[in-house]
Amino acid sequence: EYKNIFGSYKDVNVYGTNQQYTNLLRINPFKFPKGIHILEHIDRLIELFNVCWPMYAAMPAVLKDAVLQAYESCGWNLTESINQYNDNLFPTFTDLLNKLTTTIKNSAYSEEVKSNYIGSLVTRIKSLTNGLNGQIFVPNEISNSNLFDKNVIVDISRVGSTETKSFIMGLLIMRLSEYRMSSSKEMNAPLHHITVVEEAHNILKRTSVEQNTEGSNI
Repeated sequence: EYKNIFGSYKDVNVYGTNQQYTNLLRINPFKFPKGIHILEHIDRLIELFNVCWPMYAAMPAVLKDAVLQAYESCGWNLTESINQYNDNLFPTFTDLLNKLTTTIKNSAYSEEVKSNYIGSLVTRIKSLTNGLNGQIFVPNEISNSNLFDKNVIVDISRVGSTETKSFIMGLLIMRLSEYRMSSSKEMNAPLHHITVVEEAHNILKRTSVEQNTEGSNI
C-alpha cells in the first residue's frame, strides 16, 4: 500500500525483490560501517541467524566459527577491526559457504552430526547464494545513506519464504541501528528521520512452544 500511494513521488525511492516492479534491494549482511567493531557486528549477525533459523546444539558456534574465518580470509584483523587490504572488502555468503563446509568437515563431530549440520546449515547458507537471494545479498549494495537518510520504501511482500523475509527485515533493522550508532555526533539531536515497520511481527518469527534438550526458543 505504501508503495502504491507514495512510490510515485519524485523524492521517494522504492526498493523491492522484483525488478519488474521496483529497483532491486541490494545489501551485504557482512558489511558494517566505520565506528562499529567487527566482533560487535558478527555477534549481531549470528544472533539474527539464531532468531530466523531453527538452530540446535553447537550450530550457532559452528556458524560463528565459519563467519570469523570468512572475515579473516578477506584480510580482516578480528582484534583491531582493520582490513590489511581494503576497509571496503567484506565476505559474501559464497565465502561463508566455503568456510562452513570446511569447518564442519574438519571438526571432531561424528559423521552423523557432520551430516546433520551440512544438511541444515550448509543447505540454508547455500540458499542465500542463488536465485532471488543471490541477487539481493551482493557486495555492490545500496549505501546506508541512501537507505536510511532519504525517503525510501522497502517492499518485501513478494518474498515467499518466511525465514528469508524475517532475515531481511531483521538485517535492515540491524543495519539501521549500526548506522545510527556510527554516525551519531550529538545527544538529544532534533528528529531527522522516521522509520515505519509494517507487519513488524516478521522481524521475529513466531517461535514454537515445543522445545527439546538440544534447542530452545531465543
